[in-house]
Amino acid sequence: MLFASLFLLWPQQGLALPFFDSLPKFKVRVAENRELQEWLKDQLNEQRKSSSVLKSYEEALDVARYERGTLEKLLRSRGYYDGRVRQSVSDGEILYRVVPGRIYRVSSLSVRMPPNLKSGFPGVGIGVGDPLEAEKVTEGVQQIETYLAENACLLNVDVSYQATVVHSEHAARLEYRVAESPEVRIGQIHVAGITTIDEAFLRKRLKLDEGACFSRRKMDAAKLRLLRTNLVAGVNTEVSEPDAGIVDITFLVIERKHRTVRLGVGYTSDEGAGVSAGWEHRNILGRGEKIEVETRVNEVKQSLKGQLLVPRFFRDDQEFSATAEASNEDRDSYQAESITLGGTISRRHTKHRTFSVGSELKFSRVQEEGEESENYNLLSFPLGLKIDTTDNLLDARRGATVALEIKPYLDLRGSGTRFVKNTLVATGYLTGEEIRFDPTLAVRIKAGVISGIDNLDIPADERFYAGGGGSVRGYSYQALGPRRLIPSPVAGEPPELSDPIGGRALSEISLEGRFRFTESWGGVLFVDGGNAYADPQPNFSDLYWGAGLGVRYMTSFAPLRFDIAFPLDRRDGLGDSNYQIYVSLGQAF
Repeated sequence: MLFASLFLLWPQQGLALPFFDSLPKFKVRVAENRELQEWLKDQLNEQRKSSSVLKSYEEALDVARYERGTLEKLLRSRGYYDGRVRQSVSDGEILYRVVPGRIYRVSSLSVRMPPNLKSGFPGVGIGVGDPLEAEKVTEGVQQIETYLAENACLLNVDVSYQATVVHSEHAARLEYRVAESPEVRIGQIHVAGITTIDEAFLRKRLKLDEGACFSRRKMDAAKLRLLRTNLVAGVNTEVSEPDAGIVDITFLVIERKHRTVRLGVGYTSDEGAGVSAGWEHRNILGRGEKIEVETRVNEVKQSLKGQLLVPRFFRDDQEFSATAEASNEDRDSYQAESITLGGTISRRHTKHRTFSVGSELKFSRVQEEGEESENYNLLSFPLGLKIDTTDNLLDARRGATVALEIKPYLDLRGSGTRFVKNTLVATGYLTGEEIRFDPTLAVRIKAGVISGIDNLDIPADERFYAGGGGSVRGYSYQALGPRRLIPSPVAGEPPELSDPIGGRALSEISLEGRFRFTESWGGVLFVDGGNAYADPQPNFSDLYWGAGLGVRYMTSFAPLRFDIAFPLDRRDGLGDSNYQIYVSLGQAF
């Protein structure tokens, strides 16, 4: 009854259902100028995505009148000051006939700035005879501002322009002006408003020196570097009046709250209900060091983890992290208790590429089904490479990632257990921003190989498994992969299959189609495939497949995910359910 009532009230409140809210179709016709026609069409489509005014119109004719004005403005921005637009509506579809007329060109160009600065000025990028396009004119302002920021010490950089259109000549006179301002140098630099942050740490981030040439652009860059420390919520600046060509600068800092407490709940069909709690301090030692403690508890795994992150570890592009974790797992295939200690140094080689090296010591007791428990003291030295060009960590819409980890293991107990675990994960994202619902195609490929030891000699909690929310949705966690044959207690009966035992190789592939219906709601269609193998040779032709759909609610932090998945290769007698449900924060990958 509640949902029925809401549905009946929806249209009375003037709200539109996301699947059915639609503006009338349109066409743009520009005779003998296909490039201009396609550009105008693209601009209207972009406006339709964001204009709240258009969404308030109910009649196609009202939409046509509004968009006609938009088209006329767009024509002037490209230099067509005599352009005319006529609209007509037929069968709910709008046709815009555009007659652009002659294009207006720059007939004269001048730049007014102090003579001592003008001598080395390279120009504004637009010249006499060029079309009077708004974008190129404003780019000229930016070029003058950039030149002055790099070659002058002006207290204030104020650049304006004036374009005088002469209709009888189908031309325009263009003039740029630089307002007069004294040239000054930096005097004393002050940092105010800090209480818990190390002042020397912030001063180093400014990268400004006393006596250097004054630059508003360098001040803005310094403010941005302070904000990127994640310790500062806001920064304002005060510049003193010039005194003998010197100005003092004061940075007024507003500190962030450095502590956060988190509580969470979640549910998946393969792990059941779970809760999590965490606490972090992002400035534990006054220079941006972060300590985080987190615990997670569900039906099959309980863990307590602590991590210390030290940014700018001896270098601005390097960080150090130390972790300690205690966990208990009760899987169908094994039971494991472990304590792990580790440290990693990561260095950002370029904007998108990061290298890492570390060491890890893991004390564990592992018991497989029907076997005695074994103790391990595994020492490993993980090496990593990550390339990331995505635009958002938790909800990527474009770009790609590649992550490679090579992890040699050695058992310090003298058992002779030595092996190397190699994992490669690649993802890619492509969004059709000009298509309705902003569809995003997302793909993930994962492959892994363990070499140097037989499958059953590898600790069970270090082998590869497939299936579950981060692998092949639709199958239970770790349900895919090799199994042991258990002799039947009844003579003459065929042997039975045990629970999965894991393997030395892994192959996974996932495809998702993601859609945005409104600013807050989205949907997903997906298909996953994967398997684990006893032999260290991944095989992408021998996969189990699952498919499903999901709903996304876009929070300010990350999407809230609800997925339901169905196994397409359901196996009799192996416990495959008809479906699996997953609820979590962030996209699946």
